[in-house]
Amino acid sequence: MIRLQVNPAFSNLLQSNHLSAYAEIMQTGAGEIVEDNEERDVRRLRLGGQVLYLKRTRSEKITSAIESYARGRLAHSKPVKEMLQFKYLAEKGFDVAAVVACGEQLCFGIPQRGFIITAEVSGEDLAGVFQAADASDRILILGQFGALLGRLHARGFYGSTRLKDIIYTGRPDSNPTLTLIDRETRNPYPKRVSAKRIVERLLFNIRRQAQQGEIFSEPEWHAFCENYCVSLARASGIQLTGLKQRILDSLRPRGKLRS
Repeated sequence: MIRLQVNPAFSNLLQSNHLSAYAEIMQTGAGEIVEDNEERDVRRLRLGGQVLYLKRTRSEKITSAIESYARGRLAHSKPVKEMLQFKYLAEKGFDVAAVVACGEQLCFGIPQRGFIITAEVSGEDLAGVFQAADASDRILILGQFGALLGRLHARGFYGSTRLKDIIYTGRPDSNPTLTLIDRETRNPYPKRVSAKRIVERLLFNIRRQAQQGEIFSEPEWHAFCENYCVSLARASGIQLTGLKQRILDSLRPRGKLRS
């Protein structure tokens, strides 16, 4: 069984490049290889003056399908879950990459593999913007990052969001746009909002991302927490001072706090 969805705004572009059918997209060798391993490949395609990103999985975990059916939901491949997350985020007013097309192949209801194509977002990788910024701009950037995560968590989206998962358009001092890309998640649906769950998930993601090299200073974390708490107006009981201290306490023993 094949499930295929194509964004009508891009259907003519895909058809003119022989990428309108599931098999054509899964078999194409067009474009520049960005990533290629046993689990998936990612390609950068230049079609009709537009840049698109094609991400294809080569296999899917049967345990993920079983988990979905146990929750009373359809089982989906990783690319379709990513498409669903983009959909729900856009409905809540977040800036996200445009999904061009998405598809998956199933056998007896179990996803085998799939793909997602997204349009390139103009701007720069936020991780690169942060690294190139001076001390004052870094504080502004961490405040903007905190505001975005606060909005996500207040609406039940707890998946890991790294600086490199965001495209930054504009300047730190002039109301920039932060657009979400690479929304890979086990559960694309919004979850129940609670202060306990929010803090636990935030600390978990911060520790994991620090291990991957996203390390910030205490003033930067202060700006993060200040804006994060403002965006969490719905989640009572989370205070700036307490949250900041819990973050710092979780990072200091591991040497993950930049001086």
